Amino acid sequence: MNQHYFWKQRNNLPDDIGYNQFSIKHLMMLIGVILFTVLMTYAYIHLNMEARVLLRRAIAIVLILSEIMKLLVIHFNHGDVLNYIPIEICSIGAYCIVIDAFSAEPTFVRVMLLVLFLPAAIMALIYPTTVEYPVWNFFTLHQFLFHGLIVAYVIALFVSKEIAIGYGDVWKSIFTIIGIASIVYLIDRIFHRNYMFLTYDEENKMLHRLTILSGGGIKYTLTLVLFCVLMIHVFYFIFKLIEMLL
Repeated sequence: MNQHYFWKQRNNLPDDIGYNQFSIKHLMMLIGVILFTVLMTYAYIHLNMEARVLLRRAIAIVLILSEIMKLLVIHFNHGDVLNYIPIEICSIGAYCIVIDAFSAEPTFVRVMLLVLFLPAAIMALIYPTTVEYPVWNFFTLHQFLFHGLIVAYVIALFVSKEIAIGYGDVWKSIFTIIGIASIVYLIDRIFHRNYMFLTYDEENKMLHRLTILSGGGIKYTLTLVLFCVLMIHVFYFIFKLIEMLL
């Protein structure tokens, strides 16, 4: 563990210091997320309703504070804070967790968390954007903590049967995320950004396949939207089947 590099951003790090995708270090972090998810789910299903509410709200608060902390670290590193405004797909998932955790009654965002944001968070762990960072670095730890909490939160609710999967809510999720993505896409085009990876893939290995398939540009954006709609349906049927078996 090199403390000197803990707060550094990518442009202030030497080459070949990263952990590489599917390396031992990456796999160990994935195992850590899995173990945390299992333990939290086990604890959650044995809590009473009041304790469950407190745990959900604690996770929601930690997610928001972690995003604020990330922006502060970037600011003090003299980085481009505007490039890290939390309107990425999993940041929106964190906002949905806040809505869910502080709502008096369950809302359709629970289905949205299950069929959209859970798969997105899992993909962010499998295809991390911090592979060029050392493991002992704030941005690496933030990525795995942030997405790991989203995964654990949603799976705990699903296993405890607190998510009622209705097909109507699936389409509410689709229309909601398309509406959000449309606004974000305009922001991307006006300010030359790439929030939610809507304008290009940024060398993300999974999304790069969509670039190859579509040819890039607006075709890439439309292909990404269609891919998300398809995957939402795929995960809906997967979780509906699991729900029937539980």
